[in-house]
Amino acid sequence: MLDSIQTNLTMTPAWQDHITAGDILSFRFPLAEEGHTGRPKARPCLVLDIEERGGLRYALLAYGTTSRRRSNIGYEVHARRRSEYMPAGLNEPTRFVGARRLLVPLTHSGFHIYRTTGSAVLGRLEGRPFAAMNAVRGRIHAERDIAADRRSRQRPRSRAVRDRDTQGQRQVPHPKRLARKEVQQ
Repeated sequence: MLDSIQTNLTMTPAWQDHITAGDILSFRFPLAEEGHTGRPKARPCLVLDIEERGGLRYALLAYGTTSRRRSNIGYEVHARRRSEYMPAGLNEPTRFVGARRLLVPLTHSGFHIYRTTGSAVLGRLEGRPFAAMNAVRGRIHAERDIAADRRSRQRPRSRAVRDRDTQGQRQVPHPKRLARKEVQQ
């Protein structure tokens, strides 16, 4: 008889090779709050995306908090029920603020690695919180695509205007440059 032991590869020292969107990591998310000095505390962060740039893997992390205050809001994913936060490796209801996100290489020293597993992974979102995360990801991707499209449309237009204004005309130096030339002569 074969024993079937399931190993979650994200909960091993090779976690960096196996994490995906929806995983919860322990990361020392930098704080910009007044009076905060020293190293930030490790907190749960939601992986919104994994990207590869220049041969390095990066994680787009959303800030996690148990606070119910309305100071950190926007693009939120909530794990409120015990059945939602326990499988994610969380001890209490947590919300992840997608408006407060950070892109970091998976080799970053801010990841808190647990000795017991050799991994920074706490758990994974499932069910409704996972669906909410995908909706947030969709909005972030759509806004990024819209901004990229807007930038691509503006570049050619400004270049065309500049080219049209100078076609067939002699370039006249700026008055300050003209004054510098006179001083040098």
